Amino acid sequence: MRALIVGGDHIEPTRRALEARGYDDIVHWTGRKTSDLTRPFPSRIDHMVIVLDYINHNLAKRMKKLAREHAIQIDYVRRKGVLTSH
Repeated sequence: MRALIVGGDHIEPTRRALEARGYDDIVHWTGRKTSDLTRPFPSRIDHMVIVLDYINHNLAKRMKKLAREHAIQIDYVRRKGVLTSH
């Protein structure tokens, strides 16, 4: 299974939590680049994690919209890396 983490620099706790859930392919976007707003969405994403403390409002809004369009479950994470499903 494949997951996308959007935002954050130190994502190891989040990566380990996803691996524990069975995700073996994890893609990470830092969210710091302005090009992330227009970046093509990766294929075959099963799950998305948005790191709220490290992402701008426009990118968060785009990711939530794409998740709805592709029926992808989203988790929101704060700095501590605790996954909370929505």
